Amino acid sequence: MNRIQVPIWLAQILKAQRKCNIVPPEWLNLKTLKELYQHEVTDLESFSELPFNWLEISKIFFENAPDDLSDEIHKLKSLIQDLKEIRMIKIKKGLTLINESHLQLDNLSLMEINEIRPFVVSVMGKLTSMSEAVTQDEQEVEDEMESEDDDASMYGKE
Repeated sequence: MNRIQVPIWLAQILKAQRKCNIVPPEWLNLKTLKELYQHEVTDLESFSELPFNWLEISKIFFENAPDDLSDEIHKLKSLIQDLKEIRMIKIKKGLTLINESHLQLDNLSLMEINEIRPFVVSVMGKLTSMSEAVTQDEQEVEDEMESEDDDASMYGKE
């Protein structure tokens, strides 16, 4: 059988018609997933480098091409779920460290971003409002001090 590269949606159609096998990505095996999980557990500051759509790709294989996977599907599903959970814990921990102007969560997947989007948008909006209020308060204090300096110089008190 010849190997050719096609979009995943086309591969799914051909697989459903029993006209091809789908070659899984290099990371979709027990050995690599265990290594990625170990990295997630030991390195609490960063996320493993996975494809942007790793959750979607794994789901496609689990549902449409389980016979093309080299390892037992229940073990793969379990590791994918473990990876997803540990990454979500790290995301939530990272969100506690955000400020009004900066949030950096590198190597997140599309699905992970979409899961936290409503919360992040809300929190960032509140942080921006708080930052603006603090800036306004600081400006008022500064203006008040300048006003006092002007009054003091008008009356010769320096």
